[in-house]
Amino acid sequence: MAVRLAACLGLGLPAFCATTPGQAAPGAPAEAIRIEVETGRRSGNVAVADAGGGYSGQGYVTGFLDDTDSVTLTFNARAGLYDLTVRYRSPVKGFLFEVNGLACSGIFSDSRGAFAEQGFGKVELMEGKNTLAIHGGWKQYEIDRVDLTPVAALPSLQRPAARLCDPKSTPAAQALMAYLVEQFGRHTLSGTIEGPDMDYVRETTGQSPAVVAGDMLDVTTTPIRYQGVGPAMTERMIERAVQGHILTFCWHWRPPSGLLDTMRTRPDGSRENNRWYMGFYTHATTFDLAAALAHPEGRDYALLLTDIDMVAGELRKLAARGIPVLWRPLHEAEGRWFWWGAKGPKPFIQLWRLLYDRLTRVDGLHNLIWVYTGTASADWYPGDDVVDIIGVDEYPADVRDPLSATWDAMQGRFGGRKLVALSEFGGAPDLEGARRLGVSWSYFASWAKDLGPMKIDRAALKRIYNDPRVINLRDLPKDRWAPVAEQAEP
Repeated sequence: MAVRLAACLGLGLPAFCATTPGQAAPGAPAEAIRIEVETGRRSGNVAVADAGGGYSGQGYVTGFLDDTDSVTLTFNARAGLYDLTVRYRSPVKGFLFEVNGLACSGIFSDSRGAFAEQGFGKVELMEGKNTLAIHGGWKQYEIDRVDLTPVAALPSLQRPAARLCDPKSTPAAQALMAYLVEQFGRHTLSGTIEGPDMDYVRETTGQSPAVVAGDMLDVTTTPIRYQGVGPAMTERMIERAVQGHILTFCWHWRPPSGLLDTMRTRPDGSRENNRWYMGFYTHATTFDLAAALAHPEGRDYALLLTDIDMVAGELRKLAARGIPVLWRPLHEAEGRWFWWGAKGPKPFIQLWRLLYDRLTRVDGLHNLIWVYTGTASADWYPGDDVVDIIGVDEYPADVRDPLSATWDAMQGRFGGRKLVALSEFGGAPDLEGARRLGVSWSYFASWAKDLGPMKIDRAALKRIYNDPRVINLRDLPKDRWAPVAEQAEP
């Protein structure tokens, strides 16, 4: 249900070298590779241009108008790891990228009318001939040059302190956080959303995921108003905790007022679903977060608190059993596709801190490990004092993409301070390929219905779940944060 949080590009290929952080990359090349893109093979509308100046070489390529418009570069390289840099001119634009046939995607930052350089993480090249193609995405960008710089050694991973932002955190929450820190860089915990995907993983791989993801989707005023009080996911998740799983929850928060509850016809004739159940999307509501927060005496502010307290009631059931929760609210705010991010970073941060204060100080919940889902942007970050783990949500064009640039950006901002996890992923990640590029997520959680053969074949899924550096349910410690027995009613 989430949308890909646009940020970065990473590329991965079959194993040509094996490295661990802090070690040299075997066969690391001695020389950098610079390719003037106008020398590549062009197709469709792509053409060489020289207007405006500021480019290197004899010009640059432009004309990315359709999905079939592309430029392909063929070059020789020594096998090994390289840092990839693209010189381009564009406003914020997505683009597609292929290295030796592996499709990935990236986002150009606004170059403000001039040519600019941007890094897109590490790539792995073969000995001899390689190909690199650029095409598609949001189109209408201009490409000047590609630079590939050899990586002699991967940086060592710095683990954060096993300390939670809530000074009153429960012993179980502290024990879970300490375990995650112990494993960071050594092992990655597997995970998927509660439901049929768990059965599919078990039937396909013989394993059960360590982490199970739930959603506080249906427990607040709007869903209750429209569909009544139904069975909450909380009880099913408590059963999962009793089985030994680690629990994580997001919250697709339908706002308490301002729902459009309509179907809209767009100018192109397509239909946009703005019914009440889509209310967490910005396009389906008129709820104004900035206005609500500016008037704490007002009705909308009071409704926000009511919803928070209703979620607190569900989280309290988990707290009563001593169950720690990787709590991941208000996710993907920077994309602005959810109403809690629609008004920009300031109201979002204000809401995050209100939520933290309400759940911890007012509602007395201290079993929560706070997971912030976003990019490395300082503008949106709520602060170290209210965040424990950084989550990344990614839906790449190819599930083998190790998201190297995303990882590098997160380590550059949070390395040594926070764990970094793949909190949503469209499929199951190629962890072996990612490790070769120094990428080592704390845990991953596959999104709903993203594990079928259209996303990832069964053999690959089995290989991922049986990787010796992946922690599944059976590998988790049994007593460090085990739920306490249910208390009988008096």
